[in-house]
Amino acid sequence: MTIAALPDHNNLTDPLWQKLFYGYRHVITPLRRNGWTTDVELCGGEYHVRADLGDGTELIIASTHSLPVDPSEVDGWTVVRQGIDHPDVHTALYDSTPDGPQSHHGTSLTPMFARIDALDACASPDRLWVSASTVTPHGATHHQSGPLEAPGGAMARFFDWSHHLQHDGWRLAMAAEQDKEHEPLAIYERDRHVTLLRLTPHHD
Repeated sequence: MTIAALPDHNNLTDPLWQKLFYGYRHVITPLRRNGWTTDVELCGGEYHVRADLGDGTELIIASTHSLPVDPSEVDGWTVVRQGIDHPDVHTALYDSTPDGPQSHHGTSLTPMFARIDALDACASPDRLWVSASTVTPHGATHHQSGPLEAPGGAMARFFDWSHHLQHDGWRLAMAAEQDKEHEPLAIYERDRHVTLLRLTPHHD
């Protein structure tokens, strides 16, 4: 498993930067899993996520305006690719805010990362898929899997599935964060049913 290093600047100890970096980890972690150094920019009260693609360009991710301090207030995502040294050279990649062309996707991460992954700029060779296994009280098992995809897209799908499970009344019983050797997983419970959600790497 590969993940990009943290950015190198003095804001790493700033409480606001830490709050935003952790609060938007569902956006930042997939970008870092693609191998891109990712940061939260604090520009005079205007906040956005910035990912360096390593080719002289960067992704700028915001919402209708800048990102709110509370991620629950996000009403959609905008993604722009621009030159690091020439930000006036830019391309709008995605807009799921209420007036955007992808507004029907709302705050879902999976379609946004499908568009990002289509850039074919991922620095990681890894490919993963998300799977969910549900066991009923009687021992019956239901299994479903997502497609094999770049690590950023797979991680975004993991966060989306987690969000949907909690929205549907599932209680998070246990979560294991990713580390250098293990992918994240989460266990949910509802009405004596148990669902295991995990990321699985593909090995040729």
